[in-house]
Amino acid sequence: MRWEKPFDYIEKVYHENYLFLRNFLIGLTKNENVAEDILQDLFTRILFNPENIFKVTYTRSWLLTCAKNAFLDYHKKKKSVLLNDEELIEQLLIEPTSTEKEVLVNHQLETLLNTLDPIDKAIILAKEYYGYSYLEMEHLFNLTTPNLKSKVFRIKKRLVKMEVKK
Repeated sequence: MRWEKPFDYIEKVYHENYLFLRNFLIGLTKNENVAEDILQDLFTRILFNPENIFKVTYTRSWLLTCAKNAFLDYHKKKKSVLLNDEELIEQLLIEPTSTEKEVLVNHQLETLLNTLDPIDKAIILAKEYYGYSYLEMEHLFNLTTPNLKSKVFRIKKRLVKMEVKK
């Protein structure tokens, strides 16, 4: 679809996908401010090259791929730990609805997820936390369904082995 005003179209896409992308990035970064920064950077890039968005067939999948790449770029630039254990403990202790067992399980899960490289973390979160189908994940990660199934299996196996070693 060719739009007379590309910036109006980009603004429409932004508003339609903002919460979805923000939640996806928060899931990866565990930090609302970082997620916002990455999201703003993503749409700034789109605004500088508006013709790219018109070449896309599946806008949401394309945006997820762009968000994932922007997350990886941010991570490479900062080379910092995505989640500080002290911040996690503080956040979980402040949350009044968490039971002690939930806090411990969440902490263990976060610790295990942070041992994964960013791509593996994104794959397992997309599948298990966000509930993406393998078909949706194919577009997101540019991998075939059999490859994704193998990766998910191996990631889960690795996480279980790491948990047993503790």
